[in-house]
Amino acid sequence: MLMQAYKVFKEEKYLKEAMECSDVIWQRGLLRKGYGICHGTADNGYSFLSLYRLMQDKKYLYRACKFAEWCLDYGAHGCRIPDRPYSLFEGMAGAIHFLSDVLGPEASRFPAFELNSSKRD
Repeated sequence: MLMQAYKVFKEEKYLKEAMECSDVIWQRGLLRKGYGICHGTADNGYSFLSLYRLMQDKKYLYRACKFAEWCLDYGAHGCRIPDRPYSLFEGMAGAIHFLSDVLGPEASRFPAFELNSSKRD
């Protein structure tokens, strides 16, 4: 939301807040709740990918890669099993989507939220 506000209003305060939120995610570490994009590790990894795409700062790509590295060991961390283990938001499909986006970070988009259109960037 903060990155979108920055793109629309061109006010640095929104970008600064987005970067601070990202720093909190990094400092608090990996979520052990799950891997998904609803409220899991892949979800937090997308914050890093979005900042990387916006700023081209490799620090955010590095952080996304570290979260992706953890997701590669899907099922090995003792996370709870989601109600819908294969779904896009709770389960494996979201983690796989995140992992594929890490391979092409410039084109990455959070599923069902960001559009892949140069008009919107």
